[in-house]
Amino acid sequence: MKYAIGAILGVALFAWLFSLCSPAGKNKTGHEYFPDMAHPVSYEANLYSAYDWNHWDKDNLKKTAELSQPKGKVAGTVPRGYTGVYYNGAAELDKVRGKNAANAIAAPVNGQAPFYYENTEEERLRCEQEMTVNPFPVTKESLEKAKPLYDIYCGICHGEKGDGQGWLVSMTDSKYPAQPKNLIADDMKAAGEGRYYFAIMYGKNVMGSYADKLSFEERWQVIHYIRSLQAK
Repeated sequence: MKYAIGAILGVALFAWLFSLCSPAGKNKTGHEYFPDMAHPVSYEANLYSAYDWNHWDKDNLKKTAELSQPKGKVAGTVPRGYTGVYYNGAAELDKVRGKNAANAIAAPVNGQAPFYYENTEEERLRCEQEMTVNPFPVTKESLEKAKPLYDIYCGICHGEKGDGQGWLVSMTDSKYPAQPKNLIADDMKAAGEGRYYFAIMYGKNVMGSYADKLSFEERWQVIHYIRSLQAK
C-alpha cells in the first residue's frame, strides 16, 4: 500500500513537471518555468498583441492601443536639435537652417512649438477665434512642399481636390462609414485658420491627430495648400 501511494504520487509529480514543459504551438509558447521567461516585458510600437501576458497584476494593465501610440516629449522640454521659430522674415529661418555663417548648424525648423488649447469643443471654437493668421507666407516653394504632404496625409480621405471624395470613399464598392469633410465647401472657406490647425493637432471624428506627422511649419504649409484648393 505504501509503495502504491508512492508510485501514484511519483506519477502525479512527473505529470505535473511534464506539463510545465508543454510544447509551443501557433501563438502559444507553452508553459513557462516562471513568468516573463518567454514573454518579454517590453512591447512593440504600433503592434497590437496580447500585452496582458507580460503582467501579473491585471488591475494595472494599460490598453495596447494606448501603449502603441507615438509618445510625446516630456512636458516643458524641447528635443535636442529641434527649435520653434515664428516667421519673421527669410533671414531668420536661414539662421536656423544653417545658412548663416554665425550659425552653421542646421536644426529641424519648428519641430516643436507649444499649443495652448485643450481637446474640447469649447477650446476648438476659441482656437478658431484667436488663431486667425497663418504665420508663414504663402510661396510657390511652400505650396510645392505642401502638395505631397497633403496627398499623403489628407488626400486619401479629403480627395485630391479637397472635395471629400478621396480614395477611401470613391474606390469601387466602397463602404467607408464616415464621409470626409468637403474642404472646398463654403463653410470651410469661411472657417478660420485655427479650425484647420486644431484638427491637425487633435483630429476630428474618425480622423486622428497628425501632430506627430507634421512639423509646425508643415502644418501651416498644408493649410496654405488647402486654401489654394479653395481658390481654384
